[in-house]
Amino acid sequence: MTGRWYYRKAHTRRLSSGGTVFARGGWSLRADRGSRKGATFKRACPVCGALIVSVGMPNGGWGHFESGIGLTRIKYPCLHLGEGLSARRDKDTPDLFGSP
Repeated sequence: MTGRWYYRKAHTRRLSSGGTVFARGGWSLRADRGSRKGATFKRACPVCGALIVSVGMPNGGWGHFESGIGLTRIKYPCLHLGEGLSARRDKDTPDLFGSP
């Protein structure tokens, strides 16, 4: 296991009771967390509670897919809102500022 030393600055920390306490600065060893690329997690959807699979993407960010037997590639609709929208005007929507 490799790690990296970092210096944690002195700071005040707020307690759950509402008070504060002073935390000293000091050196600490942080273990490498590795890359999130390809990491998969099964969890509940925060919107509807269904089981989904979250996958770490190569360039950062996450993709959320429906969970089932194996890893499906169907994006989960609760967490992919607004995709597929176009800047093109819909022919069924009238122009509010045009001539009648």
